[in-house]
Amino acid sequence: MSRATYFKLLKLYGDPWSRHHCKVILSGEEHLASLRGRNRVYIVSHPTTWDLVLLAHISRDPFCVVVAEGPFAHPLVNWLFTSAGFLKLGASNSEEVIAQACRRIKEKVPLVYSLKGWGVDFGEEVRPRTGGIRIGHYAKADICPVHLMIEEGKRIHKEYRDVHGNRHPFTVFDDTLYFVTFCAPLRYPDYGDGPMSYEDYKKIADAIEGTFVENQRRIERGLAERADWWRSVPRRGGLARPVVL
Repeated sequence: MSRATYFKLLKLYGDPWSRHHCKVILSGEEHLASLRGRNRVYIVSHPTTWDLVLLAHISRDPFCVVVAEGPFAHPLVNWLFTSAGFLKLGASNSEEVIAQACRRIKEKVPLVYSLKGWGVDFGEEVRPRTGGIRIGHYAKADICPVHLMIEEGKRIHKEYRDVHGNRHPFTVFDDTLYFVTFCAPLRYPDYGDGPMSYEDYKKIADAIEGTFVENQRRIERGLAERADWWRSVPRRGGLARPVVL
């Protein structure tokens, strides 16, 4: 079967799961239309497995993701992610993954890359990563930051053991508003038309992190100012209709 077929299987899993566990509040959708048909990278704020399942629920068409190797330890996740063409990033294959990611982007397949690595959802201080910006620059792609956020106190910490007895912690969520904000994109000609250094990539990554922090503050203010209204909003149902990334 093709990668697109396996992506549909991921959606068959992700659609009912997302509708059962959260209500998606989408904003910034107007930015998506201007990106269609262009090389594009979506830099998301969370790296967790369930965020990718929910993004599959949100997206009408397939996309590619660079995922740290940790989630692949789970047999079902490994099968779905590998079959859907998601790229497994390990300690020794970064250049290979970058090359594969650039090829997918140039084929007009949207790429999803996390701004931060494993640990951010466990309260650790994790610095912004530059990999997604570097890939975008190499592929002459627009960069669209995507801020993902659930309500405070809704993250659930779990773990499972593999066949060797190794413990793998992960997080899920339940009965929460799930805010997805497509922020203003960075056009390739504006940020990357020429040579760039690591410091250039880092400056963009830090600016995206600043955008995410400000957007979270904006949402939190809105939740506090209209607390009674937000309490009346159902915490299940997912997204009414998928969008085109």
